[in-house]
Amino acid sequence: MSATGRWITPFLKQCFAVSSVTLNMISCGLTVGFNASLFSELRKTQEIPLDMDSESWLASLAGLTIFIGAVGSSIIMETIGRKPAIVISSALMLCGWISLICASSFPVLLTGKIFQGMSVGLSSNVGGILIAENCSPKYRGAFVATIPIAVLFGGLIPHAFAIFYNWHEISKILIFFSLPGLIMAVLSPESPTFLVTKGRYNECRKVFRWLRGTNEDEELETMIKTAMIVKEIKRNGKNSVPNLIKKKIAYIFTVFKKREFRNPVIIGVHLNAITQSCGALIQDMYALDIHKALYGTDVYMFKVITSLDILKVISMVSAIYIVSKFKRRLMLVIFVGLNILANLSVAGYIYARKHDFLPSKNLAFAIILHHFQIFTVGAGSWPLPFIIGSEIYPIEHKGLCGMISSAIFSFFVFANIKSALYLFFYVGVDGAFCLHAMILLYSMLVSYIMLPETKDKTLLDVENEVRGYAIEDCDEGIELNAELKAMEEN
Repeated sequence: MSATGRWITPFLKQCFAVSSVTLNMISCGLTVGFNASLFSELRKTQEIPLDMDSESWLASLAGLTIFIGAVGSSIIMETIGRKPAIVISSALMLCGWISLICASSFPVLLTGKIFQGMSVGLSSNVGGILIAENCSPKYRGAFVATIPIAVLFGGLIPHAFAIFYNWHEISKILIFFSLPGLIMAVLSPESPTFLVTKGRYNECRKVFRWLRGTNEDEELETMIKTAMIVKEIKRNGKNSVPNLIKKKIAYIFTVFKKREFRNPVIIGVHLNAITQSCGALIQDMYALDIHKALYGTDVYMFKVITSLDILKVISMVSAIYIVSKFKRRLMLVIFVGLNILANLSVAGYIYARKHDFLPSKNLAFAIILHHFQIFTVGAGSWPLPFIIGSEIYPIEHKGLCGMISSAIFSFFVFANIKSALYLFFYVGVDGAFCLHAMILLYSMLVSYIMLPETKDKTLLDVENEVRGYAIEDCDEGIELNAELKAMEEN
């Protein structure tokens, strides 16, 4: 083996494959971080007039367009592959930035947000799936943790530029941060799991071994055998429902009865609720309202936001180490529990400040509380749902599971952002934080009760644990395995 071949290890190849997802998630973060500059400046300058309704629609439209992108992503990644979905997502993101650069009216702003929302929907649906399918179980948690880190790092970039530039100038800069994602998406390999579901077994072996070497061939052969079994079962039942439409309807009704499908979807719903209630998104969208409620001024807003973003990135990087050492369920309870405590503490401080119960106007305690809340978000409440969500969906139904999860995520994003300004108006920022704390508590308890431990397990092992048995151990699997073994011996 050449010197070059020795240092290009499977780990480095997996890093290369993951980079297309990570760079695209940085682009997603850019769109979130850009909102703080966009909305705060438009409120002050009225360059493009926005009232509360139009501002909430412009901000929350992402939820609806994310769903459109997610549906398109599910269709694309199940028919032509995971890689094309990432490429299309990157192209849509560039179209979004071009629209915002040219924006001088509300409709053009809306068009840019539509392009970006669809891009985020595509990336968020396929990103975790692609990483989970390309990476070894021992690296999977750490690699998936790069998704929320990338989103947060992407959010930091426009916040830092907002200290010096206006929103129009920032949009011209950010388009260049989205270009590398498109380049890496074009160069990255297709997922071996997609190849095996299409019966392209030789290509699957080639890509799998390029990514992981030959030490994980047992997982490779088990995956191929399981795909053959599923294909054989489908072929045997092909004539039972001759009409294609009836067959699709029967599939939908049948799949919801399967435990390996139903339970992960329910868990995914509650994990999405955690990401939306932890406070990360609302603090980016409506930074002006939260900073005025917490500090009484917005003079130092972007400097504080930048320091919070740096803390989020640091805490998220620490989360990569934590997920490699500790079990997922334990982490979920600890960090979401701390996030609940932080939300209630911030709400209590805002309430005390609003009613002049504070002994001092010193902002130091508010800054400490705010940074503690963001630390709990970065270290657990934001990355953990992404990590767990990429591990629990069954291989056969990943497209449908991903579409449902993204639909729920889109609804939560829309409802969260659309309702925030009205919650601030009717119950105050402190009331909104208390409501989010209650949602976090409920979602954490349901997720903990239903969630199997996924750390250091192959995706097939997790699926079998949720199902309660392995497909290859059922009657059809045993019979086909015998046939495969006879073929290998001959």
